[in-house]
Amino acid sequence: MPKVNNDFIQPRLLGVAAAASYLGATPWFIRSLVWERKVPFLRLGKRLLLDKADLDNFVSAQKEGVR
Repeated sequence: MPKVNNDFIQPRLLGVAAAASYLGATPWFIRSLVWERKVPFLRLGKRLLLDKADLDNFVSAQKEGVR
């Protein structure tokens, strides 16, 4: 069986700290989005995981266009 090089695999789900880094925000901001149910999330045990696609959708929904 061929060996898989995990160095090139990008995770789809991000923890709170990684999601904060991805958005350029703080972990508390990410937690507030989860607590206020503004972004979907998964709970694995005590871990909160967020899908990159959901974070991208949140950012797109927050953008204000030029008139």
